[in-house]
Amino acid sequence: MKTKPTFSSTRLALAIATGLFAAAVCGQAQGTLGTISDVPVSGGFDYTILLQDTGSTALNSFWYGWTTSGNNLPAVPANPANSLGWGDVVSGNSIKWVNGSGTALMPGQSGSFTFFSSATPAAMTTPPAGESVAYVHGIDFSQGVAGDSTGVFSPVFVTAPEPSAVGLLALGALGGLAFGWRKQRFLWR
Repeated sequence: MKTKPTFSSTRLALAIATGLFAAAVCGQAQGTLGTISDVPVSGGFDYTILLQDTGSTALNSFWYGWTTSGNNLPAVPANPANSLGWGDVVSGNSIKWVNGSGTALMPGQSGSFTFFSSATPAAMTTPPAGESVAYVHGIDFSQGVAGDSTGVFSPVFVTAPEPSAVGLLALGALGGLAFGWRKQRFLWR
């Protein structure tokens, strides 16, 4: 008896999301995807944003925590830096990263942007906090203008994966094997 293949609701949702994403990326010259992660430190958090250029135009500036409605981070950030050699300025409750003599963020490529904040990850990622715009050239206070700026986007919070129990057991077993091998080697002398 022949059965018809069926799609699970998860597969169908992934197929639809992939199609919509592909249409959105192909439909605009500039676009971005971003993630944000944190490391707790004394007095707050060190944050890292990984920004990927998903469009077909190089990007040269990124205004994190700003849209035309204003600055939107819950606390004033500090110590901005990035992997592209762009200049950085804390501007109220936002950060401007602008390429003056660094490397453009090319289509398909990613760059990392770091800063410190006393605000918690929940506060940093509750809308409108973190809503941002990236630009083809310098920052010009626009958003969603073809050939000039991306639409508003928010980096998605990601956490570092916890070590799995299987991985920890495997690591322990390897350590035990190494200790046993050293013990046997010592006894053979």
